[in-house]
Amino acid sequence: MGRDIRKVPKGWEHPRDKNGKYKPMFNEAYEDVLEEWIKNHRLWQTGQHPNQLEHPEATKECKFFAQWSDNPPNIEFYNPNKWTAKEATCYQMYETATEGTPLSPVFSTLRALENWLVQIYGYDRERARKFCEKGRDIPFGDYMPANSPLFQTKDIKEVAVKKKQQHRPKR
Repeated sequence: MGRDIRKVPKGWEHPRDKNGKYKPMFNEAYEDVLEEWIKNHRLWQTGQHPNQLEHPEATKECKFFAQWSDNPPNIEFYNPNKWTAKEATCYQMYETATEGTPLSPVFSTLRALENWLVQIYGYDRERARKFCEKGRDIPFGDYMPANSPLFQTKDIKEVAVKKKQQHRPKR
């Protein structure tokens, strides 16, 4: 599961659905994403969209931008707020396997989030510090034990043969 740190306003409450569960939501403001989509749609209408210019044969069957890319963005999946830097002064950790739901409370400083990661979430201090500095996805390897078969460089056929031999009934 990917994770990132998002800037949010003090007192931010992530939206919930009718069952009280967090609604997955991308970090981008809906207003910005929609404006970008409309800009691309208008370019498409005039035949000036970069994809039309680069791939005329592939795009000629698509009369509308939505046929080429996708329908306009769904407001349900984007942040309905467009915060300024003055408003979004706090930090919150999110999972990014979906569009994003919070994993931590809101913190006024990165140091407070780092401490929470160590004391509550079980990170060691160095890992928490690096995550707070980077602010986004922790590498896949950090989730896997060092002895995981995924990190071994053995030939997959060799592993499969060995597994098959281990599970073969004795005669």
